[in-house]
Amino acid sequence: MKHAICPASILISLNLFAISLGGCQEVIPPSPALNAGLPDAPSTTQATTCIENNGKPCPEWIHKLIGQYPPLPESREPQPERDPSTVHFWTYRGPDKPPLRNNRQVFRSKLFLGAHIGGAVAMVVACRTKNSGYDWKNQAPAVGAIFGLDYLQFRFIGGPNAIGPPVYEMIRYSKASTK
Repeated sequence: MKHAICPASILISLNLFAISLGGCQEVIPPSPALNAGLPDAPSTTQATTCIENNGKPCPEWIHKLIGQYPPLPESREPQPERDPSTVHFWTYRGPDKPPLRNNRQVFRSKLFLGAHIGGAVAMVVACRTKNSGYDWKNQAPAVGAIFGLDYLQFRFIGGPNAIGPPVYEMIRYSKASTK
């Protein structure tokens, strides 16, 4: 093992030294003859409004890091939206498809809200029942986390994944309340 570490450390140190000397990018100076024939060519220096707290322009390394600031309007890609008539409860989303529902559609879904309100009510009843074994301190964060994860499931993945956990909540808390 000792013999393998020594050559590897030498190669890593040489690589780091070469990177620090040469930088990571090859720089080609602009030729004035190329730009002379193209009067309408865009400038290679980008206009930016990036300024520091003291009002001076940002350093060049920040421009290289963040690029154009603010972004040019034509560089913004519109967010694709899904046709609402194609989305049903059993619809699942593919990895390259836009989200199934927007926020308004999620929070206006009677099935989604009904299941989660039912789960929350069952939790409240179970926490108020003395012999259930549940208390607010442990159950309220769990129900809140389930709601948040189910929101993401309902919006981005599929409906059945978001309805199963609150139905299980209702069953579990109802059984605990009847003890």
